[in-house]
Amino acid sequence: MKEILSNLVAEQQLLDQYLQSIPVRNWNTKTTFKNWTITNHVSYLAGLEDLAFNALKKKGTDFTKYKGPKGLENFENDCIAKGKDMRPQDVIEWWRLGRAKVVETLADSTPGRKIFWWNNQIDYLTFSSFKLSETWSHGLDIYSGMKKDYEDTVRIEHIALYGWLNAESVSKQNNVKFNELRIELIGPEYKAWQFGNEKTENIIKGNASDWCRVITGRIDRGFKPTLTAEGDFAKKYIKFNHIKI
Repeated sequence: MKEILSNLVAEQQLLDQYLQSIPVRNWNTKTTFKNWTITNHVSYLAGLEDLAFNALKKKGTDFTKYKGPKGLENFENDCIAKGKDMRPQDVIEWWRLGRAKVVETLADSTPGRKIFWWNNQIDYLTFSSFKLSETWSHGLDIYSGMKKDYEDTVRIEHIALYGWLNAESVSKQNNVKFNELRIELIGPEYKAWQFGNEKTENIIKGNASDWCRVITGRIDRGFKPTLTAEGDFAKKYIKFNHIKI
């Protein structure tokens, strides 16, 4: 837990620092994620931290407000509405306070403990990887909206692993029978990461940054991943509809 939470905090702080450099007049800049503004993104991240803290401390009682097929959409709208009239610095502070409480709670818990998150149960270690993926992917949206390049760090190893761990769930969402999958990646600083059984016939290889963008749904129209796939299931998997987190 210590390693993943350290990486999560570092990713959050990096985005926090960048947000503080954005002029107030630019916080209404639209991004490619649902046409959201930067204020919308940070409000959503802050709201997610409040929801996560409720899930950790009160067994997810807040989820009762967001039942049904439009539950997530209603939650997003509530977050956006709350942050709409806030000053950018106040939205950042809202996010800071929420994420600090979540990290503190996760740090005092065992990795295998379960959290109820929407309609799933996730162990704390996987949930921490998901939180990092969430921060990173919305950070990409914000950087892209501001026409700034984002340089990945070795922290994306946790995002890459989360993508592999979530493969069975993604297969169900796409109504395709899951097959064992192996991932072989080259990350920043020429780090090599592999997940899955070496003997499986379904293998995805390539750039870790591309893999992370695929599994978080951050593939823009002009972006062509350099990933290669061996095996029928692996070839289908790259082309799946990967829900934006």
